[in-house]
Amino acid sequence: MINEIEYKYSELENIVVYGNSFSGEKTKNYRYGPMYENGVENLISFTYNEIKIEKHFQLNSERHLDELQNTLIHIINEEKIPFKKEHLDFINEEHRSYILFEYLIGKLIREKKIDFKEGFSLVKFNSNKDAQEFKTKYCK
Repeated sequence: MINEIEYKYSELENIVVYGNSFSGEKTKNYRYGPMYENGVENLISFTYNEIKIEKHFQLNSERHLDELQNTLIHIINEEKIPFKKEHLDFINEEHRSYILFEYLIGKLIREKKIDFKEGFSLVKFNSNKDAQEFKTKYCK
């Protein structure tokens, strides 16, 4: 929902989501706070009924960023939007080490939507042990 207009996931095309900036994060000039435009550099754009929609949005905290990333993983996992490999780019580097992302990649490998090598390279493992367990589980 944007500006009280509801958009159906399944009817969205050309989706792009940038959601990595949150209020209070450290800026490049080592200052903190929303006055340095933290949290407002996020964007969602898509085409809906042949009309391009673009909306910048604010994330108010790191927790808010985590919630967005988890929601994006859920939308991709549940295929609320038709799956495209480029949708995996919506998930930032930090969240690629989260177990939810690992499960999503494992599911995509099992469903043969991505191959093992490609999926393995997308996950950011916390240890060699985690990488080995992933290989054992999904490389068949």
